[in-house]
Order: sequence, then C-alpha cells, then structure tokens
Amino acid sequence: MSKEQLMSQEERSFQDYLGKIHGAYSSEKLSYFEHNLETWRQLWRVLEMSDIVLLITDIRHPVVNFPPALYEYVTGELGLALVLVLNKVDLAPPALVVAWKHYFHQHYPQLHVVLFTSFPRDPRTPQDPSSVLKKSRRRGRGWTRALGPEQLLRACEAITVGKVDLSSWREKIARDVAGATWGNGSGEEEEEEDGPAVLVEQQTDSAMEPTGPTQERYKDGVVTIGCVGFPNVGKSSLINGLVGRKVVSVSRTPGHTRYFQTYFLTPSVKLCDCPGLIFPSLLPRQLQVLAGIYPIAQIQEPYTAVGYLASRIPVQALLHLRHPEAEDPSAEHPWCAWDICEAWAEKRGYKTAKAARNDVYRAANSLLRLAVDGRLSLCFHPPGYSEQKGTWESHPETTELVVLQGRVGPAGDEEEEEEEELSSSCEEEGEEDRDADEEGEGDEETPTSAPGSSLAGRNPYALLGEDEC
Repeated sequence: MSKEQLMSQEERSFQDYLGKIHGAYSSEKLSYFEHNLETWRQLWRVLEMSDIVLLITDIRHPVVNFPPALYEYVTGELGLALVLVLNKVDLAPPALVVAWKHYFHQHYPQLHVVLFTSFPRDPRTPQDPSSVLKKSRRRGRGWTRALGPEQLLRACEAITVGKVDLSSWREKIARDVAGATWGNGSGEEEEEEDGPAVLVEQQTDSAMEPTGPTQERYKDGVVTIGCVGFPNVGKSSLINGLVGRKVVSVSRTPGHTRYFQTYFLTPSVKLCDCPGLIFPSLLPRQLQVLAGIYPIAQIQEPYTAVGYLASRIPVQALLHLRHPEAEDPSAEHPWCAWDICEAWAEKRGYKTAKAARNDVYRAANSLLRLAVDGRLSLCFHPPGYSEQKGTWESHPETTELVVLQGRVGPAGDEEEEEEEELSSSCEEEGEEDRDADEEGEGDEETPTSAPGSSLAGRNPYALLGEDEC
C-alpha cells in the first residue's frame, strides 16, 4: 500500500470514528476533544516508533487524563509496555498519591505506575494554606531535583530485562543528584555546561510518514520512550526533569507542543515528546476547564466553573475575600460564584475600561487560571478513600514518599518567597506554567488547597473539611 493510499484510509477511518461518536452522544454530553487528524497522526507515529509508552496524568484528577481505550490499544493491539506517570505529586497529599497508585494497580494490572514531579517540596515543612499569592523562587539547579527519574529507570529496567544497556542513564541520574546536592546554585550558565549535551532531533516530513508498528524492538541498542497524554499534564516538564535542565518550552495553554520531537537522554535512551491530545469523554464542561482540557480563553461563561470550584474548596477563605455586600467584615454572608468573582476583582483592582466597574469576567478567568496552575488545588479521590483515609496515611509507601520528597526537596538551594502580582499578563496565552523555568530560576508555587492531610508538622490542608470530592 502506498503512502497516499494509507493516509486516505486513515482519513476515512477517522471520519467514521468521529461519526460514530457524534451519532451516539449529543454535543451537550460530549467533552471538548481533538478533531484534528494531523494531531492524531502524530500520536500514531509516536506509538509506532516507541518501545515503551509513558502515559502522563495529573495526580489531582488522574482518571480524567487516563483513557482506557489507549490502555487497551497499547497493551493489547500493539503489545507495548505502558508506564503510567502520576505527575505533579507535590500538589496532592502523599496519602492520596499512594491511594491513586494502588487504585490503578488494582484496575489495570499491566500498568507500571511511577510517581513524578519536576519540583518536589518537603511535605514536612509547615506551609500556610492561605498563602495562595505566595510563591518561592528557587535559584540554581531547578530541574535536577525532579522526583521520579529513579523510579522510571527501575520500571524501564524491569520492562527491557537486560535487552538494553541502561547503565548510562543510571550514571546520569547519579551525576544529577550529586550536582543538585553539592552545587553552589550559581545559576543557569553552570547548569548548561555541566554534563553532556542532549541531542535534539528536529523532525522532518519523512518522520511523519506512516510506517506501521515496527517488529524490531530496541533497534541499535536504543530504547525509545514515547511520552503521551492530555494537555497540561506536564509532558514537556517531565522531559525537562529527566534531562536535568530546560530543553522543552512549557506552557499552561493547551496545545503548546504542536509537533513531536525526540531527545537523546543518553546514547541508549531516546525520549519522544508527543503533542497533548484530548480523547473524547463525557466529562462536564466545568471539570474540563479546571483540569486544563478546555482553553480558558475560549470560555464565554466562566462563572459556572468558578461555582463548581468554590463548592468544593473554600476559595473565599483561601483568598481572604470580603463579600461585596458586607458592611461588617466579620458578619456571615452567603456566597455565590458572582460574589466571589466580584470580590476578587475588587481585591486585585480589575476594572472595566469605560465605566470602571469591577471586571468580574476577568476575575473569573483569573480564578480559573489559579486552579489550573495548582495554586487553588482541587484534588479528586479514588473510590472509598474517605473511609480508608487513616490506612493510607499510615501506609509504608506514604511514609517513604514523604521521606523521599524531603530528601530531594529544598536542601542546598537558596529560597526567596515573594508575593506575585497577578496582572493581565497572567491571562495571556503562552505564559509558562508552574513548572516552567525562567532564565535559570525554577518557579515553585505553593499548593494550598489540596484535600487531605500531611503526616507531620502543621497541616497545610486544614482549611478544607471532609466534604471534598
């Protein structure tokens, strides 16, 4: 079959696929999902060239980012190993992270589950749950402190069972750990000069040609690891964390990565970054927005999503908002989504251009971006978590995660904490997300409202009650 015939067949099959979906479900029930065939083709090409597939999900809502159909296709039809990466674990309590890990192990036994975050913090350090506008800037080796490369290496070693020499990867991790521990944090220049350069392959049109799944695994002694997942789950940040410095630009805007690229982590390990792709589902629109799936810039009515968020976490308490109709600040007043947006607009000084009224639309968008960014962190629980919460908090893996985060966290780095001015630039597309590097500075913004509890010291989630999702 020629290239033209194969691509024509792909297009017909894709149109039939879309027709079946839209014929079975109404547009009101269907979620916002990818309709661009070229984006799907890039996913297919990445799967075809990969030996191991990483499915990256956000720990705050991993089932939202986990398509069972992809699991069945990769592990069944393609016969590839699938590694589920629970990313951004610093935004959730350790007990909840471990509970989600065991949930996926139980329901999808062929998965290898890895915990990851590009900027771990020590959960034993007391944090102020109401300091949403505070962020700490770490100066020095930002990406080298990533939590998870060692776990991912062990998973790949178990999958390859000695067919690929991964000793160079282990040596690189050891160098990164030593550099993060003993480095003087002088900035980006030293970080760029330390260690061998990462070879970036610019993909050409020939790389996108359909070739079909290859029968040869680990060609030329190189394991190819494909990174796939929804937008905003941190695929590019994960690659930066594995490399040890910023080689991929990151953004909170869905669709920031448009074309897949490959990066040689070591001579025997190749990473492939795929554009974020949204699979069809039946999620409510509000949850799509808060999960970073639906572009906030395209929302015409953001107040329902703000109400969805405020009904699950105490937004007005976390942001120290004053009710717009309250004459006495100490008095209790019922809140609605509009009141929260108006109070936030008043506090931040968001005004309309002509009449100088409170710009509630801009305030609503700002609140939603805080939620997507992880600074108003809404976490979801696996079934039965509330009943077994004490068990998960005392679980040995929870204690191990706390110790591990403390070991790779803030030691040896200079910290500065400052209040960020959330201006209109926060709302522009293309701004880097919470995992982004800024000229050698890793921005680490404090997660303040994830449900659950910490295991030692002050409870950073004390404002949240027991009625979370």
